[in-house]
Amino acid sequence: MKISIDTNVLESMLYIWACLSDKEKIGDTFLTELATSPAMTAQYDDDFNAESVRKVLSAICNRERMNNPTKKESRFWNNNMWMMEDKLIPDSMLGPVKRLSARELEQAVQTEGDKNVVFYPGTTETSFAKGDTLYVNFFKIRADIWDDTKEPTIDEKSIKDFVADELNAM
Repeated sequence: MKISIDTNVLESMLYIWACLSDKEKIGDTFLTELATSPAMTAQYDDDFNAESVRKVLSAICNRERMNNPTKKESRFWNNNMWMMEDKLIPDSMLGPVKRLSARELEQAVQTEGDKNVVFYPGTTETSFAKGDTLYVNFFKIRADIWDDTKEPTIDEKSIKDFVADELNAM
């Protein structure tokens, strides 16, 4: 069995959060490409879709309020604003994700077949599986920015244990 870990969409989000924090403009083309990427589209439903992502990030970029947002759009807006409050927040969450070892996960997971783990900026869900891919909502990671000796968690489990448990349940 082989496990791959995908953080590509988070790298794009780091760029977006940095630009938005510095009050720089981001082109709609970039936002549209992000919104239509496979890591993002897997989470879409009737209440949250590619247009929602573009609309929320564009509103933040333009310093505008959103009109009649859905619950998921509101949550996405809040989560993105949270990432821009302090540059330590996304760094304290992303660092442990980038250090997550696929090899260690392979030893901890007892299922057959290759698996993919995608960390993405989501809305209300903690994680979900589609096919052989586990999608983990980056915004559900809890890190203590004041004490970097504490390991970040998801649902009060280490990131590694959470991901391993979810992969074993697939």
